[in-house]
Amino acid sequence: MFTLRGRTDGVEITPRTIGLSLFNQFNGEVESFIAGSQRDVRLNDAHVQIEEGSYQVRVLLSTALMAALAPDLRALEREDSLGEIDPKRAETVLKWQERARRSDSLSYNISAPDELRRQVVIARSTNYREGETSPWVEIEKYLFGRVVDMGGTHKANVHLALEGSGGTMIVGSCEDFLREQKDNRLYHRCLLRVKARQNVLTGKLRDIQLLDFIDYNPTNDEAGLERFIEQGTRAWADVPDAAAWVRELRGGR
Repeated sequence: MFTLRGRTDGVEITPRTIGLSLFNQFNGEVESFIAGSQRDVRLNDAHVQIEEGSYQVRVLLSTALMAALAPDLRALEREDSLGEIDPKRAETVLKWQERARRSDSLSYNISAPDELRRQVVIARSTNYREGETSPWVEIEKYLFGRVVDMGGTHKANVHLALEGSGGTMIVGSCEDFLREQKDNRLYHRCLLRVKARQNVLTGKLRDIQLLDFIDYNPTNDEAGLERFIEQGTRAWADVPDAAAWVRELRGGR
């Protein structure tokens, strides 16, 4: 159960008085909290329970999704646990806490099914934070993809469509560095050396900053590759089970 309590423009928040913008915002954040970093999770079974003095969303979850959510709900019994839970859920908690601190009345409540007996309250007085143990570490790595946008009106950055994954990474930079580039990088495949903070539990990156463009232009000899495949196919033609043959060479392991 996810509950939003408080007043907006002096009116108590209920399913009958909640504004469309706040309705969409809260429901979207509930969905983001439940899904966490998992993709393609939708709240098709969400139901609204009407209760005076609050706006509540009761969500029926699958056993698998509830099992994934339970450890984070247990961790949220401590206010210094944001570094230990799914980063998307931590992001939602911070949004709610910031909003509650700016209000005299807003608060957010998460209550789990009876068997878990977990209840989390996020209000003006709470202080959810990462704590001393953080899963985020400083790293340097290479990102390869196609540059689909560069520059920015307020913040200079590079939008990189990652090779193979279909995702787009936004990499921070500075105006002077991008202005000094002699080669046209836009709509070209590029290798970027970046620094970032990476979550050791999920692999997620944040605070990504561009260090350099690396000259990298891989080429494949398609004809040569086809030639090697053909030669290999002929060489293995008499072997009915290649995997069994390799296991036999290894002594049956």
